[in-house]
Amino acid sequence: MELSGLTPTGGSERLAISQQMASRRRPTALYVVLSLLAALTFAYEVRLCYQQFPSWFGNHTAPQRPFFLDTDGTSPLQVSFVVSPLRQAGVKNGDTLVSIDGRPIRGAADFGEVMAAAREGDVLRATVRSKGEATDRTASIKLPNRMSSHADAVWWALAILNVIIVPMLCLSLGFWVAFVRPRDPLAWMLLGFLTNFAVFFNADAEQWGPVIRDLATIYRMGVEAALPISLMLFGLYFPQPFPRTGRWRWWYRAAWVMLVPLLINLILVLIDQVGTMENRAFVMGLDRFFVAIEQLQLGLGLAGYVMFFAALVVKRWVEKRPDARRRLSLVLWGTGLGLSPLLILDVVSDLKDQALEVLFPWWVFVPAYMLLVLIPVTFAYVIVVQRAMDVRLVLRQGLRYALARRGVLVLQILLSATLFILVAVLVTSHSTRPVTTVAILGAGLWAIFLLHGLSQRLGTWVDRRFFRESYDAEQILSELGEQVRTIVETQPLLETVAGRIAESLHVPRVAVLLNSGAPYRPAYAVGYDSVPAVDFPANGPTVERLKKEREPARVYFQDPNSWIYREPDMTEEERAKLAELESELLLPLAVKDRLIGFMSLAPKLSEQPYTGSDLRLLKSVAAQTGLALEVARLTTAIGEEIAQRERVNRELEIAREVQERLFPQELPPIPGLDYTGRCRPAREVGGDYYDFLELPEGKLGIAIGDVSGKGIGAALMMAALEASLRGQASLTGGDLAELMNRVNRLVYEASSVNRYATFFYAQLDPKSLRLTYVNAGHNPPMILRPQGAGWEIARLETGGPVVGLLRNAPYQQGSFTLRHGDVLVCFTDGVSEAMNPIDEEWGEERLIAAVRGCEGMNAAAMVTEIIDAADRFASGAPQHDDMTLVVLRVIERDETQPCGH
Repeated sequence: MELSGLTPTGGSERLAISQQMASRRRPTALYVVLSLLAALTFAYEVRLCYQQFPSWFGNHTAPQRPFFLDTDGTSPLQVSFVVSPLRQAGVKNGDTLVSIDGRPIRGAADFGEVMAAAREGDVLRATVRSKGEATDRTASIKLPNRMSSHADAVWWALAILNVIIVPMLCLSLGFWVAFVRPRDPLAWMLLGFLTNFAVFFNADAEQWGPVIRDLATIYRMGVEAALPISLMLFGLYFPQPFPRTGRWRWWYRAAWVMLVPLLINLILVLIDQVGTMENRAFVMGLDRFFVAIEQLQLGLGLAGYVMFFAALVVKRWVEKRPDARRRLSLVLWGTGLGLSPLLILDVVSDLKDQALEVLFPWWVFVPAYMLLVLIPVTFAYVIVVQRAMDVRLVLRQGLRYALARRGVLVLQILLSATLFILVAVLVTSHSTRPVTTVAILGAGLWAIFLLHGLSQRLGTWVDRRFFRESYDAEQILSELGEQVRTIVETQPLLETVAGRIAESLHVPRVAVLLNSGAPYRPAYAVGYDSVPAVDFPANGPTVERLKKEREPARVYFQDPNSWIYREPDMTEEERAKLAELESELLLPLAVKDRLIGFMSLAPKLSEQPYTGSDLRLLKSVAAQTGLALEVARLTTAIGEEIAQRERVNRELEIAREVQERLFPQELPPIPGLDYTGRCRPAREVGGDYYDFLELPEGKLGIAIGDVSGKGIGAALMMAALEASLRGQASLTGGDLAELMNRVNRLVYEASSVNRYATFFYAQLDPKSLRLTYVNAGHNPPMILRPQGAGWEIARLETGGPVVGLLRNAPYQQGSFTLRHGDVLVCFTDGVSEAMNPIDEEWGEERLIAAVRGCEGMNAAAMVTEIIDAADRFASGAPQHDDMTLVVLRVIERDETQPCGH
């Protein structure tokens, strides 16, 4: 049933829902049609049994036919299979039957009415005319009994096979599957296919009386002539459709092209056979036409057989699923072995223009007929055991009802009563000795108890051998509840849960809908041609009911009192979505107060409602599934977070390496100066900055800055600050105030709102030791000058506001003349504000003390010692800000100190 065309607008919604509701009702009309077909078909078989085995029905005087009627297409009715007494009287196979007991023969019905009135031992007078003779001759025969010779015994055994065994197997299987799945076109196709093999035996319908004989002829010959059509279509669609794409598309076109002449042939055959029954002369012209196209008819019939087997071979070749390949192999071998021998004999007999029973000895054609049993047996095994069609649950229920509940009980009572009567008779017998009586009583009681145990084991064996899924439904769902706890990926979890529920409860369609943002959409579906394109709003009536009730919700489209009609906010669109899912039960998947999603279960294949036991198991599975989905979500989120962090870490590592390269890599040696710098970011990358610029006239540029914030944003602004400084340093000469103005504007335009940097820049002339500087809101660098036993400290504060915050800002430059022994210390607040575990700052006083403690050290050693002193104060507390330190010492020109950082 296709529901993909439902549209959620206007009257089409109500039409779609009404169609869905109609499809959910029991198919009463189909059951009525099936019942009528079954009644007529089995009535035909019973009437055929009466014709072939009259003694079974109390008619012990029915004679054996002296001959059968046949035609070569160009002459009136001819006799065939003539019995020995008539052959001795001169009647030969192929003679034209002129009259019987003086009654002219116009059609087969005339002969049939005479035979219907005859009795065993009656004398029958047959007038015949041989080919090439102008005169008729009459032969008399005393009608023989039905078992007068060895050949008749073989014929009788063949009749039992083809009248009872094969038809009953074929028709029983075909009608049973059709009653189980009346809406399935494949079930009707199977019924037609198996019916073809139920009419291989000649019915002698001419003896059945007016009208009935014509209807029987139409049924038998119609089914027989339709065999190539059934084979061709069955090969295309069973147990799964033939491929429709690629190079196989032409196969369907060829099949439908062949279908037209085959249908025309079927109609003409029915007209010919009914005419032959009533008035042979009426269809003589049609028979001559059949003779003209005999080879074409044979070719079309063979083409149907060839396409059947070729379709099975191709489907097995392209099929990837092991179960499907196994089913196709069974169908191919079963039908091949069951049909091919008889097909070969039939083709040869058609080419020889003789009946195969005449052309071949009985030990050839009887085994060929016996092999027909393989066809219904093969399909019964493929359908029931190999699950080619979903009928196992119904079969299981039927057998369980018959065997476990009623049948075994009745059988047990009957056998127990029989044993009891037998024991009573033996015990009350006067000839039975006391010891034997006791033994009989013990054996009888033991047999009754043994019978009880055997009956229970029989029902259990049937369930476990053929219907293990249904037998273990509770165990499967219980194990599933435990299994889902170990699955941490969403897709495998949904596949496992939906698949096992569908398998254990025989639910053809299961959909799992999850909350993807706002609406709930199908995340996985089983049994649909494609994932249904539906979504349920988070505040819609369906979702709200599941959130509120937290219980499975049954969906009844036929009940006007169902919640889908009573909910005030329920819309036609929402009902149409449920109809598209074919929902009968909705299972909420929740964790605490949050509805993660829900499952939609279609009606069971048995069309029985979900029981209380089903709901109890499904609720347990749903609860475990909800928890597992939440775990899967968290696992996925954690995995994504870890992946994101790893990606960011890799990017930050690259950024850190790039930023380190922005810091001075080599410091040009300048006579009379020992200087270095170091930056230790609090994170992978930081916003602190220092630089040494080699300027014209041998001057040295010294820069240090602290960008607001941390991380990538601060690092990017730091790079912009460095680029601006280096671009402007050589253009402004010694006017550092103008330089700072330009740097400020460039950084302002390149940075985001509220992003700024404290910045200190100085230029030192090594010859005059004059230091010119501008301090843009930075921690004032300190110059420590030895003064006797102590130190004189000067702070470089002249400048203006931070850079990047204001577009236009005034800056002033200051100057200071250094001398031998002076130490310039530039630092960021990450150094002076380093904190210990009790949130106490290190402070500038401790920084000054650390500098004083470095007397006699070079610049690199001083930087190391000062940072170590800050770390010792922090006592393991995490570094909360970037730490940058620049140290410059004024030394004697002949004093060599390595410069580095």
